[in-house]
Amino acid sequence: MRADQRQEEVEEYRLSASELYNQLYNRAEALERLGGDEELFADVVSMFVAESESYCSALEAALLSADAAVLRREAHTVKSMLATFSYEAGRELAMRLEHLAATGNLDGADSLTSEVVAAVRRLVEEFAREAA
Repeated sequence: MRADQRQEEVEEYRLSASELYNQLYNRAEALERLGGDEELFADVVSMFVAESESYCSALEAALLSADAAVLRREAHTVKSMLATFSYEAGRELAMRLEHLAATGNLDGADSLTSEVVAAVRRLVEEFAREAA
């Protein structure tokens, strides 16, 4: 292999790695998780978008009522949905909230809940941007 050809491959890899890093979620990985089925992916996106505000409201209501068990359950649900789309940063936030709520001590849960809600809304915005 020639040096210039190798350099081109390295540059191509850097570009693709950079693009992946800058993505909010990993579409290719999410699609693979769904068996490569584009129609199923579109259906799951539609369901997520349609239900996203109810996820956010449920998190906020559980926090407002200081119900750690419900907050843990709702955070788990959101974590699973964000994991479906390979939205790693959002999944990590929801997991932290789930673990915090599992302790029963909700100190710090208000800011973490806000971050999870913002992550859900960012993903909805990303899907809307992609659809436009």
